[in-house]
Parts: sequence; structure tokens; C-alpha cells
Amino acid sequence: MFRLCEGKSRVTPEAWPKSMSLLPILNKRLIVILLGFSAFLLPQTSYSANTEVQLRLTTPLTSFNSKVGDSFECVVLSPWVYNERVVIPEGATVRGHVGKVTSVGLGIRHERARLDLVFDNFVTEDGQTYPIRGRLASIDNSREQVTSQGYVRGVLAAKQPNELIFGVWHSPSVTMLSRTLIGLTGLSHQIWSALSLGPAGAGGMLALRLAIFRFPEPEIAYAPGTDMRIEVNPAVQDGVAEIPAVPLAAPDGVSQWLRQEPFGIDRRDGRPVADIVNVAFLGSREQLTHAFAAAGWSQADPRTRKTVSQAYSAFNSMRAYAAAPVSNLLYKGMLPELVFEKSLNTITKRHHIRVWYAGVVDGQELWLGAATHDTGASFSVRSFRFTHKVDANIDDERDKVKTDLRFAGCVEPDMRVDRQLEPSQIAERGTITDGAATVLSLKDCQANDTPFVMPKPGNMTTRMVRRMILEARNHIVRENPYYWTFEFVKRSRKRSSQP
Repeated sequence: MFRLCEGKSRVTPEAWPKSMSLLPILNKRLIVILLGFSAFLLPQTSYSANTEVQLRLTTPLTSFNSKVGDSFECVVLSPWVYNERVVIPEGATVRGHVGKVTSVGLGIRHERARLDLVFDNFVTEDGQTYPIRGRLASIDNSREQVTSQGYVRGVLAAKQPNELIFGVWHSPSVTMLSRTLIGLTGLSHQIWSALSLGPAGAGGMLALRLAIFRFPEPEIAYAPGTDMRIEVNPAVQDGVAEIPAVPLAAPDGVSQWLRQEPFGIDRRDGRPVADIVNVAFLGSREQLTHAFAAAGWSQADPRTRKTVSQAYSAFNSMRAYAAAPVSNLLYKGMLPELVFEKSLNTITKRHHIRVWYAGVVDGQELWLGAATHDTGASFSVRSFRFTHKVDANIDDERDKVKTDLRFAGCVEPDMRVDRQLEPSQIAERGTITDGAATVLSLKDCQANDTPFVMPKPGNMTTRMVRRMILEARNHIVRENPYYWTFEFVKRSRKRSSQP
């Protein structure tokens, strides 16, 4: 007999009640600005699968410590196949150097950090060396963007949601030029003025603002274990010419289960989502949790007021929340028993997989997983909740799970089950897939208990000074044009309405 066991509730900010709304002070102009801001969080580049090589960084890289010419190394996560031959094998070491680096420092000269990586060659496990013909295409789940020229472009730290909320609620005036310098912008300025707090109150408001609203880190920092992709030119890329391994066939009982049982995942109200059962695991619950921990994945937190607050804080300060809760989705009416996720330095992008227990098949415990990739997020002012953008090509996420667990040494060679899925069912989910499922047989493994600790740029004093400088620059360069345009339009309309 097969069974499904109901697990603990897992909810993301996506499931926040739609009845929640912001303060009445929010107007349509802010909604447009916030939505425009959230657009930059979405990925800007798409890549062709046959030109990408997946790498994992093994040396740290930062915009504040790395110097031009510094060397770095990566390891190839999965074999790169071209024309049905393995050209760059799994496990090869890719070597490169830093071509250019820009640090934000105190923010006087630069608002954005920059990091250019040059890839020189790769060395196979048997010692063969080949030049590599490619450039950086993406940093996996990174808040920074990789430009079309192949360099990493840092974020504008002062241009985050709370800066807008605190900055747009005051009409233009000459005194506005100094508001950011004393930390009294917009809403806080109105509170200070209305309560007649005086100079001491100004200092108190400044301290309160600095304490409540964390400032995003503008520097670039990638620890060992950061995944990236480089785009190579297949026409000139040299390498080995090995025949790729053929996936094994899954056990008959597992194949039968995956072909006959429902594959779709739905919301509580029955509406379909992009997720489908596309990964299966054979092994114990302990093996499953250890495997994902060893691969660098975290278990998602349940939805509570505390986790919702943490999620908003992470979104607002452009930082990571490795265990952010996920939305309630059901398979056969059941919640998942386990949810794993992996992200780098932002809450807006993450890999995640929901897992259900399906009983014992062919003498082994069977777990069913639905893996998808959140590639960006925006904050809805109307509903006061996050909306994640899911990559429609869920086969890539299926392969991501397989690659990470295999690289961690926690699974046997993968097995494949081909399924014939109805095109209409796939279309209604907005999903792109070949219908196949990957089956992974788990084995015992342990996670690394001593993670690498990245250094921080500067100390508390220098970071506070940098924040004030960057906020002032953002206020003068970007916010003031909005204020003066708003005032001009308002006065023009007022004059035109007069008889």
C-alpha cells in the first residue's frame, strides 16, 4: 500500500492575506515607483543550455579585498556536452583571475561595486590543461546582475523600498537638500515636525531609523560554494571528447508509480501551479535531510509573524534569508512533509523543492519531490505580500537538485523515468518540461559543520558613514528630480483648473 502523510504547514509571503493594505498615505505614484524598483530584481539575461558550463567557486571573491590579477578557482559541477560528446568533464578545475574590481568604500567616488572575472583554462582530473573560451554569464541566485559584457554589477544600496517610503511624502523645498544628511526624510520628517521634537528628537529619529531599517551591503562578496555559469563558444572550445554516461533505468515499481499517479501540484483552492512531481528519492528521511544539508540546502521555516517579518526585512535590505518560508501547495490534497531551499545573497531568488512521503515501493521508502526555481520577486503594495517569479523551465531545477546531491556525494548514479504528460495539462500550468522524472537513490553522507565565514568591509563606524553618504547621493541625484517634477505637475494642474 502507498500512502501520503500530511506534514507541517509551510507558507511564504506569497500566501499573505490579500485584505492587508498599507497606510492610506500610500498613493498611486508610490505604487508605480515600487513596482518599477522591483523589476530590477528579476533576471535580465537568458542563456542557451548548450553553451553554459556550471561552476562552483572554491576561493572567495570580494569587491573590497580582491585585487586586480588575483587568481581564483572553480570546479565544474556537471559535464558540459556538445555534439553528443563531453568537452569539459565534471570535476575539472577552472582557473581564472580578477580582471577589474571596483570597491564602494565610503561611497564618495562609487555607488556601485564591480567585479570582472577572466577565465583562463581548465584542468581535468588526470592533469590535462585546455584554454577556456568563455565569459561569465550568471551568478546563481545573486542579487547582483551580470551584464552582457560579462562583469558583475553591484546594487544601488540606497535605492531600496524604505528609502522610497521615507522619501516621497514631502513636497519639494530648498531645505530638502539637507534632509537625508540628518536622516529625516519624508515620513520621519513629518513625525518630527508634527511632534515638535527639536534637535534631540532629530537625533532620536535618526537613531531609530538606523536601528529599524537595515542598510543593504553595497559591496560584492562571494564565498566558496557560490555557483556560477560561464558561456563558452562551442565552435572554438577545446577539451576532451568522451561519450556521456547514459542514465540508468529506475526500478519497475518506482517507474510504474511515477507514470500512473498524478503529477500535478495545486493551491488550496485547486488552482494548478507550475510545480509538478519531477524528482523521486529512494531512502530514509534521515538520509534525505542529511543529503540536502550536505549539498548546502536549508529546511524552510514555517510561516509565523516572526518569519514574515524576517522575510520583509530581508527583502527591504536586499539580503538573504536561507530558510524563508514557502507557500502552501498540495499534492493529492496533502501538504509536503519536508521543504528544502538554497539561495545565495538575496531572498528574491532561490531554488526550492517540496517533498512528500509516498510509502514503501520495491522494499524502499519513496519520497516525491516538486522542484522549482524562483528567479525574482516583487512586493505588491495593494496586497502587502511578495510575488515570486518562477522559471517555467522546471527541468533545469530538476537537474539542479540532481547535480547538487551528486556533487555532495549523497546519491548513487541517477535514474530516469520518461512520462507521457498531456500537453493541455502542462499548458495550463505554464510549465516547460519534457515530462521525465529523475530518481535518486540516497546514501549516507554528512554536512560540513564548519562553513566559511566571509569578512565584512570596514567596521560599524565606517559602514554608518558610508550609509549617510550613499543616502545623501541618492536623495540629491535621484529623489529630488521626482520631487520637483511632482511639484511642477501639481502646480501646473492647479493653474490650468483656475478660471
